[in-house]
Amino acid sequence: MSFNATESAFEGFRLARRAPLAILAWAAAYVIFFAVFFAVAGGSLINVVTLAEQLQQSAEPSMEEMATIMRAYGALMFLALPLSMLFSAVLSTGVARAVIRSEDGRFGYLRLGLDELRILAAMLAVGLLMLGVTAGGMGVAGVLGGLAAETSAPVLILPAVLVGLATVGVSIWLAVRLSLVVPISFAERRIALKESWVMSKGRFWPLLGMAVLAGVMSMLVGLLGSIVIAPLNLIFGGLESLAGAETTNVATLLVKFWPALLVWGVVNALLSAAQAAIIYAPFSAAYLGIKGVPQT
Repeated sequence: MSFNATESAFEGFRLARRAPLAILAWAAAYVIFFAVFFAVAGGSLINVVTLAEQLQQSAEPSMEEMATIMRAYGALMFLALPLSMLFSAVLSTGVARAVIRSEDGRFGYLRLGLDELRILAAMLAVGLLMLGVTAGGMGVAGVLGGLAAETSAPVLILPAVLVGLATVGVSIWLAVRLSLVVPISFAERRIALKESWVMSKGRFWPLLGMAVLAGVMSMLVGLLGSIVIAPLNLIFGGLESLAGAETTNVATLLVKFWPALLVWGVVNALLSAAQAAIIYAPFSAAYLGIKGVPQT
């Protein structure tokens, strides 16, 4: 078996056909995650939704209003980010397990053990590296742009644009070169930044094309899902029905808004599970193809 970018890009669909119960298990995991998230950060989420609606109704939002919504969003991220990263590590490991060790299908391929903690550490390392590169490059571009505005020196605009574009290019290049970290870290039981770098050498364009194709298919699934969920939101209200309820306790919210929350949670869980398979599975298939290991 050899690496074929197009074949690998469709691995998520093959996985869904091969293990449909796993997709349902991942959807159930998403429902549990949504419930825990709402219990922990529901008040902050509702506050952000309310402030966003108020901002939309304002013809010219003031800096104070912008600062208020940014503080509310920061509070939400403080609660949501750790939960989201842990869940993402569990799900990413589950998808890798479904492709690389397809015979180990207990609990819908989901666990919470050393493999998941290793993947979490690997994802944190990649995320911090990407954040450093992006923030550094955009920071330089911002400084050049600011100097151009303050000194009325348009000659600095071109370097600012070029630095910004270079930062985007380098970020994409790094993301592709490190895109095999999760499957390698899972399969070889070690944090594998270096191994991903070596394995992706000379395969940038096939891996990028595979990722773009998988991303497009994921967006199409999301678009189809939004078409399905639109009439349900009209009937049950969606998350917009929570606007103005930020001071209400969670138990009261569940009693009052449970139809909207249930519909939103179930439909989005199914969509998210399908999109996770479409996005994550191709990289595990690419790893197996590059290694020359036949899929089981």
